[in-house]
Amino acid sequence: MKRLLTALTLVAVFAAASFAGVQDFGAFTVDVPEGWTGSQQGPTAIITKNDNTASLSITVDATQGYSAADLAAAFVENFKNSGSFASVGTPEADSDGAYSWEMTNKQGVNSKSILTVDEKNYVLFVATGIENAPDDFGAMLGSVKSK
Repeated sequence: MKRLLTALTLVAVFAAASFAGVQDFGAFTVDVPEGWTGSQQGPTAIITKNDNTASLSITVDATQGYSAADLAAAFVENFKNSGSFASVGTPEADSDGAYSWEMTNKQGVNSKSILTVDEKNYVLFVATGIENAPDDFGAMLGSVKSK
């Protein structure tokens, strides 16, 4: 019986290690999957797949009085001027007032950006290499919790 309990405990420990871990990024938390690493640079969390084939950045910051349309236009202009992208699409609003656009970097990797705004803050998500980990992206985006 003692061996069975020890074996079950070991299985539980190893099974838990394969699940996502919640990482705190100040304004929000995200379940970071096994095989991904999260870091923070100012108001931006950057979560990168360890093989560097995909990443998710999440920025939460004050709107400073700008509208969602103005912020989306400014981000698109910044991405165009960064020199990192071969193409940057036009932001389009959905029925909830969120803006989204697509980008392709110079290496041909696609990104999808989504901007949401409330009275005080904006949240900008940039998902790169989605095709390399679609389930992980879905799980991370579904796990974001503001504090």
